[in-house]
Amino acid sequence: TITAVIGAVLTFMFAYAIEKIDQLQFFRKAGYFFSIVPLAIPGLVLGLGYVFFFSQPTIQIFGLSVTNPFHSLYGTIAVLVLVNIIHFYSVTFVTATTALKKLDREFELVSQSMGIPFYKTFFRVTVPMCLPAILEMVMYYFVNSMVTVSAVVFLYAADFKLAAVSIVNMDDAGNVAPAAAMSVLIVVTNIVVRVVYEWGTKALRNRTSQWQKR
Repeated sequence: TITAVIGAVLTFMFAYAIEKIDQLQFFRKAGYFFSIVPLAIPGLVLGLGYVFFFSQPTIQIFGLSVTNPFHSLYGTIAVLVLVNIIHFYSVTFVTATTALKKLDREFELVSQSMGIPFYKTFFRVTVPMCLPAILEMVMYYFVNSMVTVSAVVFLYAADFKLAAVSIVNMDDAGNVAPAAAMSVLIVVTNIVVRVVYEWGTKALRNRTSQWQKR
């Protein structure tokens, strides 16, 4: 849930910055490029990279030892949330940019000409119109974070095991029945959440899509 909410918010805000801000074209293109890169990185490689970086109390920069400010995150839930956000970032980024491209760019120009701050346009126009896409991003993060193993298998703490990792550990220990029960629990949880999501957002999608038919 933490990964889903934080990931969706950060991804949408970054996608908005890339799509709607016309200045600094180089940084926009670089941001778009780096947003697609996680698609090419296997989860296991991403997890190992996080282990090597966050587990080091000091890092070497041009031969100088510098204290690693992120070392305190190692072994906490924060690093698990971070690695999941990066791991599944690209797909949600494309979802957000697709939704933003459907919006008329005149919204920002009109609000600017009327002296309305951009953040009011963002929260009162952009977010409501893109709310179905944002909720879809939340669902994508939630479902995939529930079942992922490769990116987090080396990062979890002994006192905080994820459900998917627990299944692997129980299966390795020969506890097939508990592993199967946990697997069914994850599947049922994802199905229930998905059904509730579809039921709750059906009317919302119909309402927010009316502007496209005019």
